[in-house]
Amino acid sequence: MENLKNNNEEFFKEIIEIYQRQLFLIAKVRLKDDFLASDAVQETFVALYLNMHKIKKSEKLKSWMTKTLINKCNDIIRKNKIYSFNIEYENYEKYSASDEYENINKKIDILKFIETLNIQDKTIIVMYYSNNYTSKEISDILKINENTIKTKISRIKLKLKDFIMEDNNGKI
Repeated sequence: MENLKNNNEEFFKEIIEIYQRQLFLIAKVRLKDDFLASDAVQETFVALYLNMHKIKKSEKLKSWMTKTLINKCNDIIRKNKIYSFNIEYENYEKYSASDEYENINKKIDILKFIETLNIQDKTIIVMYYSNNYTSKEISDILKINENTIKTKISRIKLKLKDFIMEDNNGKI
């Protein structure tokens, strides 16, 4: 943490490299726009740079950045009056190997499913699976009871299973 407090530029660049993708995924789930998500991430890093002297423990850094990012996303939502979210599916190339094609279909199914979730559940599931946050960390960041987080994750898993089975005519 001394590196942050002493304005160590190399350490700050390292932090950006480590957390940029994780933060971007959370912002993209909330904003559904690459440019707005990038803006939110950039604003988060600017806030970190300006406030790094306030962060006392290194284990709080990830949590602080995620809370800040969510607040920046909320500001962008209010500013731009973003109320509906449309998922943009990546362009996938056709693969000749059936296993690879099947994996792409599963990814698309999961993206479709995530789009059906409310914003809070989307954020929780991306934080949990894509960014490997613990339920305790998610609880601290979103200020939601940890047991509620665990229950939501469990329910989302069940919904995903039902969604995939329905989409694949009862076959997983």
